[in-house]
Amino acid sequence: MKAAVFRDKSFALEEVPYPTLEPHGVIVKVAAAGICGSDLHFFQRGGRPGSPGVIMGHEFSGDVVEVGAEVKGVKKGDRVVAMSGKGCGECYWCKRGEFIKCAKLGFVGYAIQGAFAEYVHVPNFRIGQYCAKLTPKISYEEGAVAEPISVAWYAVTQIKPRPDEICVVIGLGVIGLAIVQILKSMGVSTIIASGRREERLRIARESGASVVVDAAKENVVAAVADVAKNGRGADVVFEVAGFAETFQQALQMVHRGGRVDLVGLYSEPITWSPNALVGNDVNLFGCGLKWDLPGAVELLKAGKVNAKLLVTHQFPLAQANEAFATQLKDPKAVKVVVKP
Repeated sequence: MKAAVFRDKSFALEEVPYPTLEPHGVIVKVAAAGICGSDLHFFQRGGRPGSPGVIMGHEFSGDVVEVGAEVKGVKKGDRVVAMSGKGCGECYWCKRGEFIKCAKLGFVGYAIQGAFAEYVHVPNFRIGQYCAKLTPKISYEEGAVAEPISVAWYAVTQIKPRPDEICVVIGLGVIGLAIVQILKSMGVSTIIASGRREERLRIARESGASVVVDAAKENVVAAVADVAKNGRGADVVFEVAGFAETFQQALQMVHRGGRVDLVGLYSEPITWSPNALVGNDVNLFGCGLKWDLPGAVELLKAGKVNAKLLVTHQFPLAQANEAFATQLKDPKAVKVVVKP
């Protein structure tokens, strides 16, 4: 089969072995695979020095073509989305069936060859956990966005915002924009969205943000203070950008007793004082290890998240380098999808 293999800081279209089916896994014929921010980090670093070729891609949809003997609830021909991996199989968590907590966990698209290929093997395939079936009206391209939407859904359900609370979303990639849409669907009336790209700011407005801040031109902390008058501050801040500056901004704008959810991935370590939490009774959350793909599919099915707004570019597998360059540099790019 053909795959876009990452070697020497670029992708090469190569013939690679067809994946081996394991008893607890399925093989999916990939229809669409999205480029994630973590893929971009790996791409920009040039991979791991001395590592063999890597097939990235963990945001994908497609058709099941083979089903392992231990897998239930799915059959050949089903249209699915999935996010999975493998643990060591021997530790406390693996023996409990919670491989996602294993210290040696390896994900599809990272330690396990991923979906920038014609076929991908998904281990530990469990419908209703980290895997879900697509309804006929959800396109493969929309399905490829289900994984980041599931992260957004978990972030929001983790925080449980109330309709009368002031919610701020810093960082308007796919996850940030999906958070805006989800908050709007829950009846949150004051949603402040902050980002830097004009197209993403436009989509944030269309998605239901009541205030949109161009962080390249405006001080977002001051903008939030202007909305949350009389020293109220923000009730909830979703920090989806993953920078030291935006982390500090989140702590500055949240009120005493408020909640900050760290959703974005940080490419560099940051220095900060925990006194901002201790002195102000701020609750700090980390959003990770939870992908509610069935919940994400339900959001798409109900129209609570419009993934068509988020998929801005599509490329064939042979143009993986162009796809990554577009995701990195094109100011109009939100979610770039690769189609084998």
